[in-house]
Amino acid sequence: MSFETEVLNLIRKDEATNLLQQLVRIPSPTGEEKAVAEFVYETLKSLGLKTEIFEPIPNRPDVVGFLEGSEGKPTLILNGHLDHVPPGNLEDWTYPPYEGRIVDGKMYGRGAADMKGGLTSMIIAAKAIKEANVQLKGNLILTFAVGEEVGDPGTRYIVVDKGIKGDWGIVTEPTVFKGRFRIGVAERGVAWFKITVKGKSTHASQPHLGVNAISKAGKVVSELEKLNVRLARRKHPLIGASACSVTVIRGGFKENVIPDNCEITVDRRMIPSENPKNAEKEIEKILKNIRKKDPKFRFSMERTCLFEPAEIPSNHEIVRVVRKNLKQVCGYDTKPWGTPYACDARNLINDAGIPAIVFGPGDISNCHCIDEYIVLDEVVDAAKILALTALNLLT
Repeated sequence: MSFETEVLNLIRKDEATNLLQQLVRIPSPTGEEKAVAEFVYETLKSLGLKTEIFEPIPNRPDVVGFLEGSEGKPTLILNGHLDHVPPGNLEDWTYPPYEGRIVDGKMYGRGAADMKGGLTSMIIAAKAIKEANVQLKGNLILTFAVGEEVGDPGTRYIVVDKGIKGDWGIVTEPTVFKGRFRIGVAERGVAWFKITVKGKSTHASQPHLGVNAISKAGKVVSELEKLNVRLARRKHPLIGASACSVTVIRGGFKENVIPDNCEITVDRRMIPSENPKNAEKEIEKILKNIRKKDPKFRFSMERTCLFEPAEIPSNHEIVRVVRKNLKQVCGYDTKPWGTPYACDARNLINDAGIPAIVFGPGDISNCHCIDEYIVLDEVVDAAKILALTALNLLT
């Protein structure tokens, strides 16, 4: 029996299901990752991996597990995030969001697909390699980061501040579509901006004595909609077009008062060829042009979040190896794909210079929603593909 066959035989659905269920049963909304981090830490230690904990943010630990090779190089990094979005109204769920209920081969729960399924695949893959006593030449490093959902520096802290480097990376975010895995080689970036428009309040019976901040903000909304039309012409072959959307407006406080303040939140999606600084300047230019035409228009703008776009070549070695193993495990090939969402792959690619792909179990359409679920067979198949990839690259 080859060591590849032995490793694959050690990846069992019942073990993967049990581990995933334990993870789902530990609530870990952003900012409250400590309990699940401690569970992951103890799990990795029990498997015999060298394990470390870092705190990029006080009381919010990252976890890193090392399956060290005899030669210490090359290195494959598997990455995932510990946090999840809030569950929302619990009464809307068919099954309790932290129960991990299994129905028809699917596990339901907040974070099941985004992305405790991916974390499970990482751990189960490393466990099988360890139990098969495969002597790796290179290192397999498992990284579990806090705060991905809001752009906190969990992954960046690991690969930049702590200097944990790799030759390849796989971010195990959900990439399944219509039951088939895809391989993400490019990801959209996103920047959020808060634009504050200032006016002058007065009694609503005498609006001419004031400056209506909401009315002034309306000009901003109109111009940003025009920008979005122009951005639709900027396209990436794998991701699609850039976009700019007004997503939140807050203004006024009473029916009979002309509002002196209006806040606009802008969501700006960027393709890899775009520079985030230029995207910000583009919006600033629009605001300054409005002010030039309207002396009573006053504004301030701040960027509140940034996920940079990222991309690696579609024919990169890590892409070729994962495609080969996908075909071996699942019987089909896939073409390189661009993720419509932003994730921590950008930290590996942009910040640490590590060529990375996005590949993992779960469908993004089942994430951030009521009755989130993951297909359990996908978790097992992903673990097998990750394990084979580690064997191909590190032995």
